[in-house]
Amino acid sequence: MNAGAEQALKALVAAEPGEPAHWLQLTALLEQSDKLPEAEDSYRQLIEKMPELPVARFNFACFLRRRGRLEEALQQHQKALDLGIDQPEEVLSNMGVIHTVLRRDEAARSYLHRALAIRPTYLPALFNLALLHEEIGDLPRALQLFGRILEQDPTWYDALIRIAHAQQFSDPDDPVIRRLRRTLRRSNLDALTRESLHFALGKALDDCGRYDEAFGQYDLGNRASAPRLLRYDPQGEEDRVSRIIAMFTPEWLAAATPVSDRPLVFITGMFRSGSTLFEQVLAAHPRVTAGGEIEYFNRQLLLQPGSRFPESLAAIAPEDWKRLGSNYLDYLDRTFPAGRMVTNKRPDAFPLLGLLGALFPNARFVNTVRDARDTCLSIWFQQFDGQLSYANELADIAHHYRQYRRLMAHWRGQLGDRLYDADYDRFVVEPRPVTERLLEFLGLEWHEGCLDFQRVASRVRTASVGQVRQPLYRRSSGRWRNYEKQLAGLARLL
Repeated sequence: MNAGAEQALKALVAAEPGEPAHWLQLTALLEQSDKLPEAEDSYRQLIEKMPELPVARFNFACFLRRRGRLEEALQQHQKALDLGIDQPEEVLSNMGVIHTVLRRDEAARSYLHRALAIRPTYLPALFNLALLHEEIGDLPRALQLFGRILEQDPTWYDALIRIAHAQQFSDPDDPVIRRLRRTLRRSNLDALTRESLHFALGKALDDCGRYDEAFGQYDLGNRASAPRLLRYDPQGEEDRVSRIIAMFTPEWLAAATPVSDRPLVFITGMFRSGSTLFEQVLAAHPRVTAGGEIEYFNRQLLLQPGSRFPESLAAIAPEDWKRLGSNYLDYLDRTFPAGRMVTNKRPDAFPLLGLLGALFPNARFVNTVRDARDTCLSIWFQQFDGQLSYANELADIAHHYRQYRRLMAHWRGQLGDRLYDADYDRFVVEPRPVTERLLEFLGLEWHEGCLDFQRVASRVRTASVGQVRQPLYRRSSGRWRNYEKQLAGLARLL
């Protein structure tokens, strides 16, 4: 069907090359069909023919942003503004979001305020500004903005969902909980919104100690997520781990050419195992900057269309190998303060540890660990994007966890004392000795402020954003006991 539409649009473009609507429809279809180089070429041809057409610049900017080419996207958005595009508040809001991703918080705030100066009721800019305040730790301001959005549009359910995740609840009859229940009774909700509301209500009921009801809401949310998640392939995952183990031998690592001896830090492990907490502990040190979830290596090696890791490494020429590592260092230098140790927190990057260890022989790897039952339950309680295929079935999460443990055992043999297990459950009981060992592992002197991590000013972009802004608490350790009867089979699977 797409092939026929593509040919028809190409014919229209050839017949009426001065009609931009045909070009824009064609480029959108090419992108939808994963013909990305052809889509980009189509955008460039359109811009060359009609350089004064602001909508072409805007659409091209959105295309570049989806490809992760953020600086180029900013340039095209700016050209759209310079050309006098209609509804410039949308362009400014998009630029604010891009600057947020690039960790330019002041620039992000400025662009979002500029959008709101043009149109104070522009809800996407209000929502993105609220998210920014939430991430930098200004929760009262974030909640105020989320509430303002709901006053203007009661059907902007993402604001209600953010409020539910940001607040702590003790009364199951709280107005926010009542509103979540009332909203879920609506018949006209789109599938993703309904799914998100179930997760939000589950979290609020868990806060209140209504564990049976909470589990039921999480179950509904996870069931609703099934159509949009990739299908988990247990045997395929086992085979992938086996191939990684077979490729990354001591001989392979010894033969690899290092790129840099900089003392980089990679924080990995399972999702929901404490990686955000430990990154914030380190970010409290004056010599460390929290880089957050830097997606550079995942995008280059794991998320490329059609890529098959680790076999894809065989296609990397020596000069590309060097460029792969050097471009990462360039990104760090452009984005973060000079002379500081930058943490890269990617829980899903543990398949890459052997590669990263070869590129950067002085890198250190912090593997965050937590009770397996708490880890698996916390993943199941979290709404993830479609790439995390195992996240909505406890049996699949347990299987993935076993493969993670298997691969980490291999890396421990390869990386030796460059790999350190940071234990979340020990930390919440005795934070000082765990922190002392972590700093010593990274070659950092003791800093008392690391025990006061919740006051760190660094921005947090993660599902744990609210938790790491609170003083240290233990209620998440051993949380699985609240759901012991529902998890009767999980221990056997683990």
